[in-house]
Amino acid sequence: MRLPLVALLLVAPALQAQTLPLRQSKLDASARDASLRVPLDSTVDARWLGIAPGAPRWDLEGRWIYFSYDTLVKPAEPVAPDAPWFRVSRDGKKIEGVSREIATRIPIGVQWTRDGSRGVWSARNELRIWERGKGERVLRAGLEGGGFAWSEDETELRFQRNGDLFALNPTTGVERQLTRTSVKYEAPKDSKNAAELKKEQVEIFDFVKRRKEQQDSAKARARRDRIPMPAVVLKPKKDDTIGDLAITPDGKYVSYIATPKVEEGSTVFGDYVNDSGIVISRTSRAKVGAPLAQSRAAIIPVDPMAEPDSVAITFVDTAGFGKPVRATDLQWNRQGTHLIAEFASLDYKDRWVVLVDPATGKQLKTLDHQHDDAWLLEPRGLTWMPDGEHVAIRTEETGWDHLVLVAMDGTRRALTAGQWEVRAASLSRDGKWWTLSTSEAHPSELHLYRMPADGGPRTRIDNLGEGEVTAVWAPGEDGTVLRWSTPKELTDLYLLPSLTAAPIRLTRSGTDMFWKLAWPTSDFVTFNDDQGKPVWARVYRPATQHANRPAVMEIHGAGYAQGVHKAFSGSSAHGGSLYAKHLTDLGVTYMVLDYRASAGYGRDTRTAVYRSMGDRDVASAVAAVPFLKEKYNVNPDRIGLYGCSYGGFFTLMALFKHPGVFKGGVAQCSVTDWAHYNHWYTARILNGAPASDSAAYRASSPIYFAAGLKDRLVLQHGLVDNNVMYQDAARLAQRLMELGKDFDFVTYPIEAHGWTTSWSKRDSQRRMQKLWEEVLLNK
Repeated sequence: MRLPLVALLLVAPALQAQTLPLRQSKLDASARDASLRVPLDSTVDARWLGIAPGAPRWDLEGRWIYFSYDTLVKPAEPVAPDAPWFRVSRDGKKIEGVSREIATRIPIGVQWTRDGSRGVWSARNELRIWERGKGERVLRAGLEGGGFAWSEDETELRFQRNGDLFALNPTTGVERQLTRTSVKYEAPKDSKNAAELKKEQVEIFDFVKRRKEQQDSAKARARRDRIPMPAVVLKPKKDDTIGDLAITPDGKYVSYIATPKVEEGSTVFGDYVNDSGIVISRTSRAKVGAPLAQSRAAIIPVDPMAEPDSVAITFVDTAGFGKPVRATDLQWNRQGTHLIAEFASLDYKDRWVVLVDPATGKQLKTLDHQHDDAWLLEPRGLTWMPDGEHVAIRTEETGWDHLVLVAMDGTRRALTAGQWEVRAASLSRDGKWWTLSTSEAHPSELHLYRMPADGGPRTRIDNLGEGEVTAVWAPGEDGTVLRWSTPKELTDLYLLPSLTAAPIRLTRSGTDMFWKLAWPTSDFVTFNDDQGKPVWARVYRPATQHANRPAVMEIHGAGYAQGVHKAFSGSSAHGGSLYAKHLTDLGVTYMVLDYRASAGYGRDTRTAVYRSMGDRDVASAVAAVPFLKEKYNVNPDRIGLYGCSYGGFFTLMALFKHPGVFKGGVAQCSVTDWAHYNHWYTARILNGAPASDSAAYRASSPIYFAAGLKDRLVLQHGLVDNNVMYQDAARLAQRLMELGKDFDFVTYPIEAHGWTTSWSKRDSQRRMQKLWEEVLLNK
């Protein structure tokens, strides 16, 4: 039996009864029907399978959890009606529907005091506060500014407006300005002759001498009698931007990061299908090699009587680093006794955390230095411990992403260790424990752990089996709602009223059709490449293999990302469980590949493509061919692959550098020449700009290997792609024509990076399916 094309589900399914768990269907896995098939056009949108609940929110008292069903409205699709909202009591015994108006007034992004007795948030152009025992009230209407946070002593709220720092007393409502930004005035310098003439005038004429003395005296009296002003924050230059603006608890210093404006240029492209009827010229990011802004860490002593032209900026000294750097973080401890600064080198190979003397800007101590001959990850933040004498830092010094604790004398102690990664780490408001999101159970899983602030045994918070989980914590951080996904079920919500309580299932997602479909079994596997290095993958197995025993590989985008998850992936513009179901129904083995260079597998995997993208990563796919033959009885002469962005680049390099290994590929929104991509991503992997390491760019760019194409290739690219420009596809197409190669080239006129509309998704899937039918299935 084959399913008819199903209409998209634009509202959450009717819920038969408001009992827990909330169900979108009365069916369960016992309703599976192996005869049901998924038509190709139904793979472009998974909403007909059911709608997963969106991120929940807690009320301010921590008594109710509110959530709705995400309708996933996409560009160019019909507008969906409002999704229904529900709330569940903290004990999980009561559930009821609530209006959208009530539910959406439950705040998110609340800034709590450490004891949880007060919280502030902004909504609907208002700043509001909740106080335990008093309820909530409006602190300020007609709100301007943003980034509200409690001061160190929690007596005031700090926020920025027009680049300056302000404080608001929540009790009295009194607002005061803490800083005033000015541009450093540089008086024109006199020539030696002019300076000599001025000196002579003062020496010769009493009139000139007395007038100068009167002017100096008047300035001194004015400064003495002036009303104290906010602290001066100087921009070194007019167009500089100010970030991380902070004032010490004792009010002695202002610190900030000053970032100069650089003329980095831009890339121009045309928008042909729009509401104007004319071609619109649009611009996007500059190409690799554009000038980089060197942010500097700045400190100014607070003098409420000072005029800007009398203030000097003290920049944190960077001479000892021996290479150009940018300031990435600048933080005082809660006590205001220590200042630390973080710097990253412009070549992406070094990062330093240093203790700074605020009076001189000199480095007192290097607390942490990370170096990688390839490149480092972007800084992931510094966390001061409550004692103000230790700071927690994320580091890959062991080859895996972990948390270390560093004292102000430079001594360090690992808080976590092992051949797994800390994916996220947050310190509780009271500073007593960490919440860690880690991959220690399995590289394709994500679980939550609680750990004492100074390290020690980790206690797993979610005990629901294999899968991936994220948490939304109660206001008191003493309970949580988990969003949980497994390989076999859609994402659902589970309530933990306390960290020792048994989980209460709140939802059971999935329509009747979700539960009727017999989803293919998937294996999470690892195998070695030709150098004996591990590669991870997810393999969906067909119930009955096609006579040709074919296979298709899905190659994830973004390069440093992860494609293999122990979760139900639904559908996406470029793959997912629904597409895997369609192909396995046809007897095709479907592999999702986490090639070397993917995220989640440690430093050595991450840097495998240093100075040579398209080599060790593509070798993972080549090594998968004999693995698929041996373990899954796949015909090595009937394998195709596809991907978007980096996945498209990967597909091109696989076909160009390994002709005959793959029967065909679909390269979507592909990078074809890394010299045309952005700087922050490309320069770190390819050792700088093209001019500094042209060999790395030539070794990594498909356009230089196009002569190797012998197998079937379909190029697909969005015309208004503002990430990987359409120019990439056009240049490769011209090169392939000059080489006399046979290929297909499809342009999607209204798509940017990746497909968002059902029209483009459907067309892309149909063309890809046609390729598989011709080269894998012999139709």
